[in-house]
Amino acid sequence: MSLLKSFLKNLRKIVLNGQREKELANQFINLIKENITGNKVKILDYGSGFQPKVIQLIRTEMEKDNISFEAHCYDFYSEKNLINLNINSKEKYFNIKKLEINNEYYDFAIISDVLHHIGVNKLDKISKIIIDLKSKSKFLIIKDHFEFNLISRQILRFMDFIGNYYNNVNIPKEYFKKKILIFL
Repeated sequence: MSLLKSFLKNLRKIVLNGQREKELANQFINLIKENITGNKVKILDYGSGFQPKVIQLIRTEMEKDNISFEAHCYDFYSEKNLINLNINSKEKYFNIKKLEINNEYYDFAIISDVLHHIGVNKLDKISKIIIDLKSKSKFLIIKDHFEFNLISRQILRFMDFIGNYYNNVNIPKEYFKKKILIFL
Protein backbone atom coordinates (compact mmCIF):
# COMPACT_ATOMS: atom_id res chain seq x y z
CA MET A 1 0.00 0.00 0.00
CA SER A 2 1.34 3.41 -0.94
CA LEU A 3 2.29 5.93 1.72
CA LEU A 4 -0.72 8.14 0.81
CA LYS A 5 -3.19 5.24 1.02
CA SER A 6 -1.73 4.10 4.33
CA PHE A 7 -1.92 7.66 5.67
CA LEU A 8 -5.58 8.01 4.59
CA LYS A 9 -6.53 4.67 6.13
CA ASN A 10 -4.98 5.67 9.47
CA LEU A 11 -6.40 9.21 9.29
CA ARG A 12 -9.90 7.78 8.87
CA LYS A 13 -9.40 5.55 11.91
CA ILE A 14 -8.13 8.44 14.03
CA VAL A 15 -10.68 11.06 12.95
CA LEU A 16 -13.82 8.95 12.79
CA ASN A 17 -12.88 6.21 15.25
CA GLY A 18 -15.69 4.02 13.92
CA GLN A 19 -18.38 6.52 14.96
CA ARG A 20 -19.87 6.75 11.48
CA GLU A 21 -20.22 2.97 11.24
CA LYS A 22 -21.73 2.78 14.73
CA GLU A 23 -24.34 5.41 13.88
CA LEU A 24 -25.25 3.74 10.60
CA ALA A 25 -25.46 0.34 12.29
CA ASN A 26 -27.75 1.76 15.00
CA GLN A 27 -30.08 3.24 12.37
CA PHE A 28 -30.21 -0.05 10.47
CA ILE A 29 -30.67 -2.06 13.68
CA ASN A 30 -33.70 0.04 14.59
CA LEU A 31 -35.22 -0.52 11.14
CA ILE A 32 -34.51 -4.24 11.28
CA LYS A 33 -35.90 -4.72 14.79
CA GLU A 34 -39.07 -2.84 13.86
CA ASN A 35 -39.66 -5.11 10.88
CA ILE A 36 -38.50 -8.63 11.69
CA THR A 37 -40.82 -11.40 12.65
CA GLY A 38 -39.38 -14.18 14.75
CA ASN A 39 -35.80 -14.56 15.88
CA LYS A 40 -33.98 -14.88 12.57
CA VAL A 41 -32.76 -12.31 10.05
CA LYS A 42 -30.97 -12.71 6.72
CA ILE A 43 -29.32 -9.70 5.07
CA LEU A 44 -27.83 -9.02 1.65
CA ASP A 45 -25.21 -6.23 1.74
CA TYR A 46 -24.68 -4.85 -1.77
CA GLY A 47 -21.32 -3.13 -2.21
CA SER A 48 -20.13 -4.13 1.24
CA GLY A 49 -16.44 -3.50 0.64
CA PHE A 50 -13.54 -5.14 2.42
CA GLN A 51 -14.40 -4.02 5.95
CA PRO A 52 -18.17 -4.41 6.39
CA LYS A 53 -18.06 -2.98 9.91
CA VAL A 54 -21.72 -1.95 9.80
CA ILE A 55 -22.82 -5.54 9.11
CA GLN A 56 -20.53 -6.80 11.88
CA LEU A 57 -22.02 -4.32 14.34
CA ILE A 58 -25.54 -5.34 13.33
CA ARG A 59 -24.58 -8.99 13.85
CA THR A 60 -23.25 -8.26 17.35
CA GLU A 61 -26.47 -6.50 18.35
CA MET A 62 -28.70 -9.19 16.88
CA GLU A 63 -26.76 -11.94 18.62
CA LYS A 64 -27.07 -10.07 21.94
CA ASP A 65 -30.82 -10.30 21.46
CA ASN A 66 -30.60 -14.02 20.57
CA ILE A 67 -31.58 -13.32 16.97
CA SER A 68 -30.04 -15.69 14.44
CA PHE A 69 -28.16 -13.58 11.88
CA GLU A 70 -26.89 -14.38 8.40
CA ALA A 71 -25.24 -11.86 6.07
CA HIS A 72 -24.16 -12.22 2.45
CA CYS A 73 -21.78 -9.51 1.30
CA TYR A 74 -21.47 -8.71 -2.41
CA ASP A 75 -18.83 -6.57 -4.09
CA PHE A 76 -16.22 -6.64 -6.85
CA TYR A 77 -14.04 -9.20 -5.09
CA SER A 78 -11.38 -11.20 -6.91
CA GLU A 79 -11.02 -14.93 -6.30
CA LYS A 80 -8.03 -14.19 -4.04
CA ASN A 81 -10.09 -11.62 -2.10
CA LEU A 82 -12.90 -14.16 -1.64
CA ILE A 83 -10.55 -16.80 -0.29
CA ASN A 84 -9.09 -14.37 2.24
CA LEU A 85 -12.41 -12.79 3.21
CA ASN A 86 -14.25 -16.08 3.70
CA ILE A 87 -11.59 -17.56 6.00
CA ASN A 88 -12.78 -17.40 9.62
CA SER A 89 -15.59 -14.98 8.79
CA LYS A 90 -19.15 -15.13 10.00
CA GLU A 91 -20.26 -13.24 6.90
CA LYS A 92 -20.26 -14.90 3.49
CA TYR A 93 -18.58 -12.96 0.68
CA PHE A 94 -19.44 -13.22 -3.02
CA ASN A 95 -18.45 -11.53 -6.25
CA ILE A 96 -21.20 -9.15 -7.31
CA LYS A 97 -21.66 -11.04 -10.60
CA LYS A 98 -22.94 -14.05 -8.62
CA LEU A 99 -25.93 -12.00 -7.45
CA GLU A 100 -27.68 -12.49 -10.80
CA ILE A 101 -27.75 -16.28 -10.34
CA ASN A 102 -28.47 -16.15 -6.62
CA ASN A 103 -32.01 -17.34 -5.97
CA GLU A 104 -31.95 -16.78 -2.22
CA TYR A 105 -34.46 -14.51 -0.55
CA TYR A 106 -33.46 -12.05 2.19
CA ASP A 107 -35.31 -10.21 4.90
CA PHE A 108 -33.33 -7.06 4.10
CA ALA A 109 -31.10 -5.85 1.30
CA ILE A 110 -28.86 -2.93 2.23
CA ILE A 111 -27.18 -0.65 -0.27
CA SER A 112 -25.31 1.93 1.76
CA ASP A 113 -23.12 4.66 0.26
CA VAL A 114 -22.75 2.75 -3.01
CA LEU A 115 -25.02 4.30 -5.62
CA HIS A 116 -22.99 7.49 -6.05
CA HIS A 117 -19.95 5.37 -6.96
CA ILE A 118 -21.93 3.84 -9.84
CA GLY A 119 -22.58 7.33 -11.14
CA VAL A 120 -25.37 9.86 -11.29
CA ASN A 121 -25.48 9.53 -15.08
CA LYS A 122 -26.18 5.77 -14.91
CA LEU A 123 -29.75 5.81 -13.66
CA ASP A 124 -30.73 2.84 -15.85
CA LYS A 125 -28.05 0.70 -14.22
CA ILE A 126 -29.05 1.92 -10.75
CA SER A 127 -32.73 1.19 -11.48
CA LYS A 128 -31.83 -2.35 -12.55
CA ILE A 129 -29.86 -2.90 -9.33
CA ILE A 130 -32.72 -1.59 -7.19
CA ILE A 131 -35.30 -3.75 -9.01
CA ASP A 132 -33.07 -6.82 -8.61
CA LEU A 133 -32.51 -6.19 -4.90
CA LYS A 134 -36.22 -5.56 -4.32
CA SER A 135 -37.03 -8.90 -5.96
CA LYS A 136 -34.61 -10.67 -3.61
CA SER A 137 -35.71 -9.12 -0.33
CA LYS A 138 -38.70 -8.22 1.75
CA PHE A 139 -37.24 -4.78 2.60
CA LEU A 140 -34.68 -2.66 0.75
CA ILE A 141 -32.70 -0.09 2.73
CA ILE A 142 -30.95 2.55 0.63
CA LYS A 143 -28.64 5.11 2.19
CA ASP A 144 -26.62 7.49 0.05
CA HIS A 145 -25.46 11.10 -0.22
CA PHE A 146 -27.04 14.16 -1.80
CA GLU A 147 -25.23 17.25 -2.97
CA PHE A 148 -26.93 20.60 -2.62
CA ASN A 149 -24.35 22.95 -4.12
CA LEU A 150 -20.69 23.14 -5.14
CA ILE A 151 -19.52 23.34 -1.52
CA SER A 152 -21.42 20.24 -0.41
CA ARG A 153 -20.11 18.39 -3.49
CA GLN A 154 -16.51 19.22 -2.60
CA ILE A 155 -17.05 18.18 1.03
CA LEU A 156 -18.50 14.84 -0.14
CA ARG A 157 -15.59 14.32 -2.55
CA PHE A 158 -13.09 15.05 0.22
CA MET A 159 -14.80 12.64 2.62
CA ASP A 160 -15.02 9.96 -0.08
CA PHE A 161 -11.32 10.47 -0.78
CA ILE A 162 -10.41 9.96 2.88
CA GLY A 163 -12.79 7.03 3.32
CA ASN A 164 -12.40 5.15 0.07
CA TYR A 165 -9.27 6.02 -1.88
CA TYR A 166 -7.09 3.55 0.01
CA ASN A 167 -9.40 0.72 -1.16
CA ASN A 168 -9.15 1.84 -4.82
CA VAL A 169 -12.79 2.97 -4.93
CA ASN A 170 -13.46 5.64 -7.54
CA ILE A 171 -14.25 9.10 -6.21
CA PRO A 172 -17.27 10.61 -7.99
CA LYS A 173 -17.07 14.01 -9.63
CA GLU A 174 -20.70 14.68 -8.66
CA TYR A 175 -23.38 13.24 -6.38
CA PHE A 176 -27.13 12.83 -6.56
CA LYS A 177 -29.53 15.67 -6.21
CA LYS A 178 -32.87 14.86 -4.59
CA LYS A 179 -34.83 15.64 -7.75
CA ILE A 180 -32.82 13.06 -9.74
CA LEU A 181 -33.43 10.11 -7.43
CA ILE A 182 -37.13 10.76 -6.95
CA PHE A 183 -37.81 9.14 -10.34
CA LEU A 184 -36.20 5.78 -9.54
